[in-house]
Amino acid sequence: MNQHGEVLGNVNYIEFYRDELTDYYVYSALARVERNQDRKRALEEIASTELRHAKYWELKAKEAGQSVGEFKAPLLKIMFYLTLRILFGLAVVIRLREREEDEAIIRYVNARDFVKDSTLDEIIRDEVVHEDYFIEEATKMSERFSNIRDFIYGMSDGLVEVMAALAGLVPVVTSPLLIAMAGLIVGVAGTISMSIGAYMSVKAQSELMNYRVSKVRTALRILPISTVSDKVLGILKSSGVPEEKARSIAKELSEYKDAVSDMVITRELGYVESTEDATKSAISTGVSYMIGAALVILPFPTIGLISKYAALSASIILMIIATSIAGLFTAVSSNTKIRNAIARNVGLSLLALMITYLVGSLAHALGATVT
Repeated sequence: MNQHGEVLGNVNYIEFYRDELTDYYVYSALARVERNQDRKRALEEIASTELRHAKYWELKAKEAGQSVGEFKAPLLKIMFYLTLRILFGLAVVIRLREREEDEAIIRYVNARDFVKDSTLDEIIRDEVVHEDYFIEEATKMSERFSNIRDFIYGMSDGLVEVMAALAGLVPVVTSPLLIAMAGLIVGVAGTISMSIGAYMSVKAQSELMNYRVSKVRTALRILPISTVSDKVLGILKSSGVPEEKARSIAKELSEYKDAVSDMVITRELGYVESTEDATKSAISTGVSYMIGAALVILPFPTIGLISKYAALSASIILMIIATSIAGLFTAVSSNTKIRNAIARNVGLSLLALMITYLVGSLAHALGATVT
């Protein structure tokens, strides 16, 4: 559901109708390729609801004298979501749909307030139910989504850094094979550096948190019951629990120090038990980085046999595709506009490439002058 507007002071029912029908086609297509039977049924149910909403908006449009006209299935949008589903799994699709359902709720609430039509309440409730479903599914798939996102980001890092190095070498080095070898050296060095950095970062963070958690647990074990009770009372009151009720709960909980420890640790340290493994993180980072590097190196020993500039062009195209995918994940993760995130990623990558190419050209010119 994309945008809405007003037609001569009235709600644009046609736009709402098209948005709902578009969603019907998208959810129907997703349901057809879904193998998990529970999710398949949920997607089919949502598609049915969206079709019912579309018919509602069609009726409203006719009542308002607005003609909905003929509407064809949006093949590009359907293919976009199906491609995401096939390449990256349902986790990415769900994150996108969660955001669009949230936008739909805002638009329908505004429309209801504008036209003072209580019949819209049922549609708004349906959209809230849809959003709740996607939030629940997104929570279940959060680890999977994070793994995909981290892999894409690591690949993007390797791709952009090695691409920038290759661009700087093109004006200086004549042989495409030598350029590829130099790029490989840069890629291997970057892989090692990124892997070590990821390992040290995760390890240090884990050790620090374990130390802080252990310190809190030890302190709570030696504190008197009254002090522990006061800590629980403070947490409950700050969470909005009435003082009398909070005192009663705190008194009961204070006897269970392990439970209190978990509560205090979660609240004061913001601690959530992590399953992230330093070694696994280092391997994942290194593999994703090297894949990104290999993507932009590969054209040089292949297409480069024709022309090193043809190879450079092919590498740039691959870089744009990969950084666009990374931009998509950035947008989905941070709830920003997809177009803006992709434009920023691609623009910065091209800027880095242009700078290193100019530096290489300058170095080549200076070298020629000296010799």
